[in-house]
Amino acid sequence: METDYINQFKAQSPAAIIQNMFSEKKQLKVALSLKNGIYLEGFVIDITKEEYQTFVCMRTEEQEVLFFDLQDVSTLRIKQPKKMAVSLSKGSISRPLGEEPISTLQLRRWTLEQESLLETTINLSFEKLELQEANARLNCKDAITSLLKAKQLIVEDEMGLVAWKEIKTVAISNTEKLLVSKEGSVLKIGIEITKALPKELESLFVEKIEKIL
Repeated sequence: METDYINQFKAQSPAAIIQNMFSEKKQLKVALSLKNGIYLEGFVIDITKEEYQTFVCMRTEEQEVLFFDLQDVSTLRIKQPKKMAVSLSKGSISRPLGEEPISTLQLRRWTLEQESLLETTINLSFEKLELQEANARLNCKDAITSLLKAKQLIVEDEMGLVAWKEIKTVAISNTEKLLVSKEGSVLKIGIEITKALPKELESLFVEKIEKIL
């Protein structure tokens, strides 16, 4: 059913959800109740900490501006939960819902096209079951895209360019945590494609790859 994704949501504090929404720059309408009984609807536009308190600035659709202490929120209502499915499920839903899926064959064709940009052969070392989920295939595509961006940062100077040229093959497999290693001319990357990808994956790739080149 269309609402089955909601069953994957995890219990979280209203304060944590509001902070995540702000950090992810999601301008979604929310409704909340304060501990004094006041009911508010609007969009979070800023959050700031002052000593031991965290304050929220919210605007309403009537362009009124509201200010309150984040810890005073007792109940939070998300009006568009599908747009926050990844954070509300704490990564059990691996990516935003509603994206155009790709087939396994399309993924492998696209991957082949990226080899000239990466200047290596790309081996997808996944079991068939691991690529059955549409989100896993899209995550795999995003991981390769992040790797391409990381490569461009690594080869910006002559030393990085020479080190990268030692890599002839990139082998990507499914692992519970991000792993990067090098065996001869093979760069091995392990990443969990069935869950939400790590934030700032491009930067993580740069950091881990530069340590082993």
